[in-house]
Amino acid sequence: MFPQNFGWVRICLILGVIASVSVSSPGDQRRKTVVNPAHCIPLSDTQQRWLTSEWQRYLDYTRICGIQNSKHKTVLLLVSVHADLYYKAQPGQSVLQVQMPRPLLFLPSGAALGSLPYNFPEDPPAELRVTFARWVQGFPERIELYLTDPRAAGDRSLSPLIWDESKKKFASKEEQSHD
Repeated sequence: MFPQNFGWVRICLILGVIASVSVSSPGDQRRKTVVNPAHCIPLSDTQQRWLTSEWQRYLDYTRICGIQNSKHKTVLLLVSVHADLYYKAQPGQSVLQVQMPRPLLFLPSGAALGSLPYNFPEDPPAELRVTFARWVQGFPERIELYLTDPRAAGDRSLSPLIWDESKKKFASKEEQSHD
């Protein structure tokens, strides 16, 4: 009995291998990765050199978050000043709010790929949730942004950032149409 069914087993195994070799599965495209600020770490000396002079006063409070694909390979880096760390370190009870540099997106090589419109994880009093979505060939082609904001404008989804392959950068549709 086993030899008669063995042909079907071989065909199923071959079809399974062919299916797993596909470049990008629909499940991969539906995958979403939400950045957890608790997993962000201080920058290395090399990574600090990627930043402009406006970042220098904030380096002690700047963190880098690795964005991994489904194979656990870091494909993007999100660099931002963690406002909570900055404000906690300031002397006195009443600290003036400062305009921090916009968070930046990099490849692990250091190539800059764009920036976020609000600070991450916090742009006091608001908080930004960053979700990497629409993964194609192990790289996210969309960044979804959601702002939790106690001010009058309230909580809201922001325009997503879309990967522009020709420019090798993330930008909102509005920014892409102005280029």
